[in-house]
Amino acid sequence: MARVLEIVLNLPEPTVDAWFNENGRLPERIDTAIVQVLGAQPDFEPMRRDDAPFTLCCFDCRHTLAAAGWRITIEASEAVRRVIASHLASYAPGVTIRDTACHVLLAPGEPMSVAFEDVPAALAQRLADAGELATVATLACRRLQWRRVTHGVAVDVVLNIARGVRPDADPAATLRELHLTTLYPEDTGDNGATGDDALRALFAMANELTTALPAFPVLADAIDREGRVDIERNSAPTRAKPIDFSGVRTPHDAFVAIERNIAEQWFGNDAAVRDAPGIEFIHQMRVAQRRLKTVTKIFPAWTDGAWTARIAPRLKWLSDLLGDARDWDVFTDSTLPALARADVDAASWAATRDAANKRRLAARERVQQALRSSTYGQLALAWLEWLSGLVMHGAPDTVRGRSLHSYAKKRVVKHYKRVVREPKLTALDDAARHRVRIHAKRLRYTLEFFEPIASHKTRRAVTKTLSRMQGVLGDGNDAAVALAFLEQLDVEPYQLGFARGWCEASKRHTAKEGEDLLSVLPKPEIIS
Repeated sequence: MARVLEIVLNLPEPTVDAWFNENGRLPERIDTAIVQVLGAQPDFEPMRRDDAPFTLCCFDCRHTLAAAGWRITIEASEAVRRVIASHLASYAPGVTIRDTACHVLLAPGEPMSVAFEDVPAALAQRLADAGELATVATLACRRLQWRRVTHGVAVDVVLNIARGVRPDADPAATLRELHLTTLYPEDTGDNGATGDDALRALFAMANELTTALPAFPVLADAIDREGRVDIERNSAPTRAKPIDFSGVRTPHDAFVAIERNIAEQWFGNDAAVRDAPGIEFIHQMRVAQRRLKTVTKIFPAWTDGAWTARIAPRLKWLSDLLGDARDWDVFTDSTLPALARADVDAASWAATRDAANKRRLAARERVQQALRSSTYGQLALAWLEWLSGLVMHGAPDTVRGRSLHSYAKKRVVKHYKRVVREPKLTALDDAARHRVRIHAKRLRYTLEFFEPIASHKTRRAVTKTLSRMQGVLGDGNDAAVALAFLEQLDVEPYQLGFARGWCEASKRHTAKEGEDLLSVLPKPEIIS
């Protein structure tokens, strides 16, 4: 089987339209403009000059093949019909290992089953178990291909342009993707290329293309995103899921598993935030960033020079934008209405709510523009490249040989002590109480990360109490943020004075609640 490493870059239609319009390109000529940009890249050699349209049909039965990583398609044009069966597995988030099991030309009228007469045993068994195959997606496609060889590594760049993926999809919508592939390191032949060389060449190409075009990395290509009905669609935000610790034995294994989990939440929400930033999508993407920040606190030995130089500053940039948008959402939809209800004249706050709504829409617009920028694309790629390096090179030398149990226990105890060292929350100022809330949140995330090896009491009582603490202290922090926002809105003196009294009462009440919860917080335990 031919084996390649693959990165997929999505060119989202709304962003592409806006980008080319800003650069003086007509929407109806966007595909031509993309081809021109790609053809102008240094040292690009055209490999597929014929971009004749073809139909691509994807087949499965009860999704048993897709669930096992197998993909079966027929590409049919006026000239040929070909069956392609391939197996896809994740090397690292954003990097796929794709094995082509068969690529067979069919004669006119020849059934698809002919292509499966000489396939690997694993696929043959899956096909036997699947029964009759059914069409799960149909695409009307065009395809062009280029190649560039850098330092002995050949990278193929394929532009796929597709329409009409699903019956319930917008038939006018266009899906555009760039598939970047290079031979898997074991198949690089005699040129001396290594796994590092292959990954470096792939990511270098991806970075160049995200600079030249509005292209962004994705964890799954269009067939997975649009053609499968057994995965979540973008109609609902992607929330944090339990960590899969299958086969996890070391701190490094745990770290990689957690990072994969965060990648699913991050990239499960970024497309929706980029296209039409809604409240919950922004919130969940921000949660992913906060979970990622917590991971760096739990696993500090893994944050190397590349992280510090290429990733950390951009993560802060993104986190600040998401945080500002989230704060304005909470202020507009929760804190400000509560303030109005507490006043004898609730209607007098309508103008303030209108002003706040304008600010929150502006904050969302800033997030949307950020996610449409090459800076965001390069941040996402830098993080994915860093993760792929971790998969390839393993644990840092300083932590090799450490057991997962001892490592997790030490980190949990450290974060627990930070939460309980200030028991009198009512005696703290706003900033100090906010730090306690941050420590509680980090401990909760830490326990969620290590949930498979935590005690039953920890999974229930401790995380529940921490969640309540985080909530009540968050309400107090929202009150403090509200005062700063009201000052920005330049409200009338009466409203500002009323808000100061109300917010002070809220902060005192939530501090007492948090203090009571802290007094009964059980000590977490790591058991296996």
